[in-house]
Amino acid sequence: MATPHCRCPFGFRAQMPNSIQMNDSSSTPVLFFINKLSGGQKGQQIYRTLVRLLNPRQVFLLENDLTIVQALNIYSSLVNLRICICGGDGTVGWILRHLVDAFPALKNPPASIYPLGTGNDLSRVLGWGRLYKSRGLLRTLTQITHAHPVALDRWKIQIETLEANASGNESVDTRRRFFSFTYHPKFICHADQPEYENHRTPINTFFFNYISFGLDAAVVLDFQVRRTRDPSKFTSPFKNKIFFIKESRKYFNDFAFGIAWNLSSYMRLICDGQDLTDSIRHCHSLVLLNTRGFGAGTHPWGRTSTNRISPANTREDDQTKVTTTDVIAHATVNNFEAQDFGDRKIEVLGLNTRQMALIHIGFHGNRIAQCSQVRIELSHPMPVHMDGEAFCLAGSTAINITHAGQVMVLRNENR
Repeated sequence: MATPHCRCPFGFRAQMPNSIQMNDSSSTPVLFFINKLSGGQKGQQIYRTLVRLLNPRQVFLLENDLTIVQALNIYSSLVNLRICICGGDGTVGWILRHLVDAFPALKNPPASIYPLGTGNDLSRVLGWGRLYKSRGLLRTLTQITHAHPVALDRWKIQIETLEANASGNESVDTRRRFFSFTYHPKFICHADQPEYENHRTPINTFFFNYISFGLDAAVVLDFQVRRTRDPSKFTSPFKNKIFFIKESRKYFNDFAFGIAWNLSSYMRLICDGQDLTDSIRHCHSLVLLNTRGFGAGTHPWGRTSTNRISPANTREDDQTKVTTTDVIAHATVNNFEAQDFGDRKIEVLGLNTRQMALIHIGFHGNRIAQCSQVRIELSHPMPVHMDGEAFCLAGSTAINITHAGQVMVLRNENR
C-alpha cells in the first residue's frame, strides 16, 4: 500500500489529501475516462483495475455528458494534465468534442487512448494499439507521460433538407421508370425498416477520423442496431467481430452484383465547389478520411509520393505495402500530397466491392480529392458511418462537411 507521501506515476497522491497540488510542474497528472459498454463491456473491469492502481478521484466511469464536464471543471487548472480515453472510436470522439468545447484552440490537455472498441482506428493511427489486451494496461499507463502532443483536425457535418430532385438526379429517376429491372442495393430498398427508427439522426455533428456512405456503412448500421437491441450477446471484441461478419453476409447480393449498381445513382459529390459525381460512378462506398485509418486497421488512401513509384526503388515500410496498383495509379498519385491529420484537408476516396476486400491486404481505393469542403446531396436514403457510430439519412438531404478547428492528442512512438 502506498504511503500518504508516495506519488503515483501520474501526479496525484496515492492517498490524496483534501487539496490537490495544483502547480506541481514535476508531475504529469492523468484523468481516465472509461466507457463501461466498450470492448464487449470490458470497461467495468478496466475501471475496477484502475481504481485499485490509482487514486479513485482521477478515474471516471462515463455515464453522460455531465460526468465529462464536471471532471474537466475540477481538474482543468492542473499543470501538465493529460487524459486517457478507454473506449472505442465513438467514445474517443465523444471526449475529444468536450475538450474542444472546454478549452481554447490547441490548449486542451492532450488525450491518449486505451483501445476497447471493435475497430479502434484512431488508436491505431496514434500508436496506442489495435485491440484490448488485459495485460497491456500497465504498459499503456507508463507510456502516457512520454507520448508527444500533436494537433488533430476536427470536421463538422451540417445536414439540410433539399427540395425534390434538387440533388440533380432527375434523369436517374426517369431512367428507373423505364428500366424497372435495375438492381438496387439492400440499403436502398429496405431503408424504411422499423429497426432504423432510432438511428435516423447522427448522435454527434463532429468527427475526427472518418465518415463513410454506402455499402460499408450499411453493414455497420445493421451491426449497431443488433447490438443496441440485445447488448448481452456482445461481451467481447472477438464476439463483436463474429457478429459483424454475420451482418455482412446479409449483403452478399450487393457484393455479388456490384457491377449492376453504383453510388452515383443515389448521390451527388461536390468537393471545394467542383462536381465530382462521375468519380464515384463505379464505387459502392464513399469514404472521407481525416486520418489514414479506416475499417479496423486498413489504409484505403494508400501511400502518396511526388517521386516516381516503382518496386525497384521503393522499400516496404511497416504501414503500407507497395503494390502493382500503386505503380498503375502513379498518374493520379502525383496530384495528391501525403496524408496529414493536422493539415486542415480531408481525403475523399471511393471503394468498389472488390477494393473493399483488397484494402485489407494493402491495396487502396480510388483517390478522388483532397479538399477543405465537401457537399453530398442524397436523392435516396443512405446509411452513414461516422467515427464508430452509424445512422441512416433520409433522401433529399444534403450533408455539408467543413473544417471545425483542432484538438491536441497524444501520439505514442514507443509502442
